[in-house]
Amino acid sequence: MRKRRGVYNKWAKTIVLNRKASTRSHVPHTLLFSERSLKSMLRLYQMVYVKPNAGSHGDGVMRVEHKNGTYSYQLGAKKRSNLTWAQLVASLTHKIQGTKYIIQRGIHLSRFKNRIYDLRVEVQLNEYGRWQITGMLARVAQQGMAVTNGAQGADVYPFRSVIASHGGTELVRKMASQLNSMCIECAHQLKAQYPFLTELGFDIALDQQLHPWILEVNTTPEAIPFKKLPTLKMYKRILHLRKLNARRT
Repeated sequence: MRKRRGVYNKWAKTIVLNRKASTRSHVPHTLLFSERSLKSMLRLYQMVYVKPNAGSHGDGVMRVEHKNGTYSYQLGAKKRSNLTWAQLVASLTHKIQGTKYIIQRGIHLSRFKNRIYDLRVEVQLNEYGRWQITGMLARVAQQGMAVTNGAQGADVYPFRSVIASHGGTELVRKMASQLNSMCIECAHQLKAQYPFLTELGFDIALDQQLHPWILEVNTTPEAIPFKKLPTLKMYKRILHLRKLNARRT
């Protein structure tokens, strides 16, 4: 199968999703990284994520906080605390080393089994050339980790079991419907900008009020997380459509 074309510029995708008010309400406030933008974002939200503009698998993602007059940040399992502003900026600048980064409003994630989690929603063009959700799952972070990526040790759970833990089957139905509308609308927006797209993987945070936030849209998502679910139905469907779409392009 030929290599899939993707869009790896997080900032560019954020701009596309912010064009419509209906999708903008699900996109966390995001700025390009600079000392000035970091200061303003921490003043607004107290907690932010600093991410490589073109990174993947959660590599290089840092959770930065301002609390009780001091600063801290976490990269992987490593934390640095009680920093002054000057120490924080110096340390982050050293980590970034001139690479383009973005700053995203931090979302205080909902929890499952007392661990933070997010959702992966897979959207693909189906046999009729229409966008369709073909997979949904939850990624539950290891205790003490700031990111939920599988590469960082997160566990995979069925979407239904995690959402039902907050409010039963009615909440599962309502959340699935909301995510379907949101992700399909975003897929149309992104395809209008990048016509070659046939598959998207949405990383979605639910805050403590269960409002969905789009943390990132992967344009060449991996199917492997769906292989870890109790049934392979979603995994097989994803691979089937991936092959079909590869033949079309």
